[in-house]
Amino acid sequence: MAIRPVYLVNERNPFYMKWDANFVYNKGLAPSQKKKNIQAIHETFSDSFPEKKVLEISSKSMQEGGKELSAFFLPKMVPSIQRSVSVENVYQAGKVFTGGGPFTDLLTVTPREAKTDPRLKNSGKLIGFQFEGKNFPTQPESIFYDFLYINALFENKKLAEIALKYDAFTDIEFNPQKSVSCQAKAAAVFVSLSRQGLIEKVRDFEEFIKLYSSNQRIHRESLCSPLFPTTKIESEKPKMPIFEFSAGDVIEHKTWGRGIISKVEDSTLKVKFDTVGEKDMGREWVAQHCKINSSI
Repeated sequence: MAIRPVYLVNERNPFYMKWDANFVYNKGLAPSQKKKNIQAIHETFSDSFPEKKVLEISSKSMQEGGKELSAFFLPKMVPSIQRSVSVENVYQAGKVFTGGGPFTDLLTVTPREAKTDPRLKNSGKLIGFQFEGKNFPTQPESIFYDFLYINALFENKKLAEIALKYDAFTDIEFNPQKSVSCQAKAAAVFVSLSRQGLIEKVRDFEEFIKLYSSNQRIHRESLCSPLFPTTKIESEKPKMPIFEFSAGDVIEHKTWGRGIISKVEDSTLKVKFDTVGEKDMGREWVAQHCKINSSI
């Protein structure tokens, strides 16, 4: 047996939840074995959350967009070199250690070469990050990585549309015993912020870190005990009523004002606002935080 994390979109504070999947592990490093493990994790997750859609984000993903959403392939624009490179390259090139860095030459190599460059292990303690002449902290944990990944996804609308269809994410390559930065977690945060109408705040790091920091205490407390049982949530607490939406319904958002629902999906709504255009929003969040008017 093995345990791997599944990161769920949380449409309230904090912006994600971690659920541990217990599954029968298929040994071996071959891609076929990793794909079997992905399938096992997803089947275990779906047994407990049949209403949730889960996406594997890694180079081993068998789902549409799963590979392209991985940090090795997701492009991030770097103005100083006037082109986009992978999130992985930007992240590794931005590291600053007591004995060196940032190693900006890593922007021009392959993602794997950037990740395995020996200087990243031989330059002392990690003390910060730099990107485009700006300094970034190492705390809260994974803040710089999350900032890069979410902004890169914000810049790539087609990939963002794929991510927004899902409620949970996995990464078979992520080892929580060795690393704190995870693309599956960052994707869950992106979807949560998008559904809550907060995604524009990620463009500015100071605004982003305020959102992130306000949730750290809640998140640490939530990890002190299992977030979810291994059986279905419904067996532990009453299921919240599902608000029925229809295309044409009018809502009132506290920031964006009047909006008209143009499309209803399993867990999301497409809402066209008079002020900011069409947005994807979580139907549960809309039901709890927006005023619902009758259809037009």
